[in-house]
Amino acid sequence: MKYHIRLANRDDINALCHIRNNEALFLNYLQLQLDEQAYLAVAQVEDVLVGFGLLKLNGPLIPKLSDLFVKPTFRHQGIGHALIKFREQLAYERCFDEIFVSVDPIENPRMVKLVTTLHYVAICEPYGKSAIYYNEDGATYEKTYMRVDFKKKLYSL
Repeated sequence: MKYHIRLANRDDINALCHIRNNEALFLNYLQLQLDEQAYLAVAQVEDVLVGFGLLKLNGPLIPKLSDLFVKPTFRHQGIGHALIKFREQLAYERCFDEIFVSVDPIENPRMVKLVTTLHYVAICEPYGKSAIYYNEDGATYEKTYMRVDFKKKLYSL
């Protein structure tokens, strides 16, 4: 299957909302992209968006991979890998020499496998973290989950 990875633009909002119904989130990501604080990459098969991933730039600190998602029917075809490599290249082009990602090893062991395959190294033991989430009806709830932080050196890509 042929796919294309590129930066998102405002015309992608409806398609992104078909992947994850959160227009405010994607509008925020695009504003951060305009401000060069983050970059939203999308994966496209023909004229359909099938995935996305965010690269957060925290000023002069290590850039962070965030929010990787590929539609289930398009997984295991290299798209997640390509979204990560695209964002690594963006970070490298902006003169960063390291990149960071935080993964829930219990809820997302496939992501742990993917990042370790791409030479990310765990830099801490698993730790708990809490966050506020929203149900579809708008009600909030707190959830505690596990995280492991990984880092990778960026060399000439």
